[in-house]
Amino acid sequence: MFVISDVQINALVAMFVWPFTRIFGLFLVEPLFAYRGVPRRFKAAFALILTVILAPLLPPLPAIPLVSAEGIAILFQQLLIGLAMGFVMRLVISGVELAGFIIGSQTGLGFAMFFDPMHSAQVPVVSQLLTMFTFLLFLAFDGHQVVLSTLVESYRVLPIGMPMPEQSIKALALWGGRILEWGIMLSLPVIAALLITNLAIGVMTRAAPQFNIFTFGFPLTLMIGFITIYLTLPMMVPVLEKMYREGFVMMLDLLQSK
Repeated sequence: MFVISDVQINALVAMFVWPFTRIFGLFLVEPLFAYRGVPRRFKAAFALILTVILAPLLPPLPAIPLVSAEGIAILFQQLLIGLAMGFVMRLVISGVELAGFIIGSQTGLGFAMFFDPMHSAQVPVVSQLLTMFTFLLFLAFDGHQVVLSTLVESYRVLPIGMPMPEQSIKALALWGGRILEWGIMLSLPVIAALLITNLAIGVMTRAAPQFNIFTFGFPLTLMIGFITIYLTLPMMVPVLEKMYREGFVMMLDLLQSK
């Protein structure tokens, strides 16, 4: 008679539950996999399929019962690791969204709002367009495959049962400061072009007081903004690629002790 003990059942369940928790934590935050347009059942099923594929390839798991204080602690630890890794890529997209907010306010398109299902709120159209452009580049770079390969590599860098380095939270907070840097860097061409445009309008208004700035200045600013965005979009491709590469490296550096 084939008999399975409680210890074997516990080890078999933990073999799938702990890896699944890290994968599910990543899918909760990572921009592409966390997109609200994707059904939750599909996300859960995809995470389960990845778990079944990866479970036999993982390093040995700690001999700790799943239903215990230490087992529950490891469960929450894996969830936090997945959330931290996904949050790294979420911040990259947030930098692009901030650039869209800045460009929209500078060009006068801040009032043109669009419902964003990702945030469940109204966001400027320029920000939404830049975000869609960034997602398409992400897929063109095979970024979804790199994220999954980085996730697999994370089990080797930080096996299940090992605590996260103490400086990981500090590194993640410092990484969040890159949002302002990326937002200004991506919107800088538009800011410079509109600054020159506004200076020219100011000079013309000073030279000709009868010049109506409201009937001429706003359409000119809008036109210069659109032209600048059109001309700078191809230049954003290598910058966004660099941002993504830094994000992929940061996902693993977050788990390594330095």
